[in-house]
Amino acid sequence: MAQRLVVPAEVVLYLHADLKSTDFVRPLVCALQTVLTAPVVTQTSSLRLGPELLATPAQFDVSKVAEVFIRTTAAEGSAPSFKYLIIPHDLKFEPLRYVFSTSFGDETTPHHVGVLSTARLDQGGEMTARRAYKLILKSIARVAGLRSPEACILSFPNSLDELDRKSSAFCPDDRATLIRAGILNAREGEKGTDCSAISQRGPAGLLVAAASGKP
Repeated sequence: MAQRLVVPAEVVLYLHADLKSTDFVRPLVCALQTVLTAPVVTQTSSLRLGPELLATPAQFDVSKVAEVFIRTTAAEGSAPSFKYLIIPHDLKFEPLRYVFSTSFGDETTPHHVGVLSTARLDQGGEMTARRAYKLILKSIARVAGLRSPEACILSFPNSLDELDRKSSAFCPDDRATLIRAGILNAREGEKGTDCSAISQRGPAGLLVAAASGKP
């Protein structure tokens, strides 16, 4: 029986105001736009990360952060909107000591959300973008409802070394499933992605172009 997958109408990256380094954003958005059929846009987030959301003195409880994020962004975007909060603070998810990111939702839920931390990923724009790309692309497949075993990009990295070593591509059968569902492009790059600009939401939800600074 074929899997019922949710096809995102858009993928929105919410960049938290606490982020000091954002040079990874342009290559990350460009890479995602190349493989996904849905538009990828960015939006600044001023979500309050108060002490009540902490799991330890130095780590936020990712489930608590996600709960607030889901609630505060529920009315935003074009459904089904896949939303990713990117923050610079370390995250914890019991029983693990830390997590790079965590996904929330599937094909049965009204929300399709992920929370990603750059605290352990940030080593310069291109490297950070590659790491975030793997985590977000895996998450998109999972919250869309893909239930395949952990392999290729779907594998779970227990360390930064494992994240760097793991594939940035789906296994052939999973890729075919996602293409048939209309989530992945059959041929990457056919949309004519312009990597010199990023789609960004204006204050009223309007999509505007954010230049990369290149001539």
